[in-house]
Amino acid sequence: KILIAYIMVKALFFKEWIKTRGVFLISLIAIAAVSAYAVLMMSRLIQLKGVEHLWLIMMLKDNSFVDTLKYLPAIAGIALAIAQMAPEMAQKRLKLTLHLPYPQNALVAIMLCTGMVELLVIYALQLAIIGIYDSTILPVELVTRVLLTMVPWSLAGFTAYLFTCSICLEGTWKRRIILSLIGLAVMFIYYLQPALEAYNGMLALIIIFICLTAILSFGSIIRFKEGRQ
Repeated sequence: KILIAYIMVKALFFKEWIKTRGVFLISLIAIAAVSAYAVLMMSRLIQLKGVEHLWLIMMLKDNSFVDTLKYLPAIAGIALAIAQMAPEMAQKRLKLTLHLPYPQNALVAIMLCTGMVELLVIYALQLAIIGIYDSTILPVELVTRVLLTMVPWSLAGFTAYLFTCSICLEGTWKRRIILSLIGLAVMFIYYLQPALEAYNGMLALIIIFICLTAILSFGSIIRFKEGRQ
């Protein structure tokens, strides 16, 4: 039984990977390219005016030089969710998936975990590129400040992914509209404060909220099985 369960889980992860690999790779390349562009802009400024000028702007004007990356995590999260969940509904695959000899909640969890892990890889690459470069030109305090400014953007990406998944899996348009409006309101909060490290005191609460947001997809699946389409 353990072997059969292992094979089933492996097959489910592979099925989700097949659906998302294109968007995953495009998102990975796009975020790496824009991160590299941000690094090049900082390097160019240092060449023209020196690293002291860069430090001065960062400390006095609250400029992290990574604003070009602000919305990319959310875009990647939305795109990945659509690539993963939209075919399940559009091509009537979800009903077949739910009839597999595997617990329903575990199936949904595997689907969501696949997307979350892929996003984690994308966001980790973004943070690594900026963090590694900044550590060569900035003191630890400023590097930490930049990374903590970027972390909420990654959390916004996870939130966007989970809301989009629940919207795609929802069978009724009325509830889809409600979820979309709630999702937009929540996403707006992530970008409400432009100051560096503005969300430090809320990071733990945001992580808890993201975990709770995953429940929405389970609810959409339950409604789908009840025939609310």
